[in-house]
Amino acid sequence: MPFQVAMQQTGSVVAIIAQMITPAIFILACGNLVASTMSRVARVVDRSRLLLDESHAHTEHSEAHTFITTELDVYKRRAVLLENALTLYYSAIGTFVLASLFVALSALIAAVLWVPTALTVFGAVLVLFGALASLREVRLATGTTRKLIDRAL
Repeated sequence: MPFQVAMQQTGSVVAIIAQMITPAIFILACGNLVASTMSRVARVVDRSRLLLDESHAHTEHSEAHTFITTELDVYKRRAVLLENALTLYYSAIGTFVLASLFVALSALIAAVLWVPTALTVFGAVLVLFGALASLREVRLATGTTRKLIDRAL
């Protein structure tokens, strides 16, 4: 009989660890989204700085200055979208960490059994909204590229 009790306890520990892995996988996925979004932020910042420097070289009412001002406005909107995406991704990471902690806590306190699931779903919703913000930013970026190509042709 002691062997059977030990196996039941081991089984429940393994189940708890397995439940904690799911949020960890989401955390890993969010980390990849954060890394790619941060690289987009760096490109937006670099290009914006170049445009700002270039805008000072043109008179305020020239065609080039108007074009640069329009481009800067697009980069500003892109930066806001990227900031929103990063905020959502980081919030999702925090939510998934909290869900993982509640998985362990729910093994001790049965009253919080629903919390890890709710937190994981909420974290997934945050990732979804972050992905939508990233998608809007990508659409702005490709729209800008198309305009630059049209202008050059």
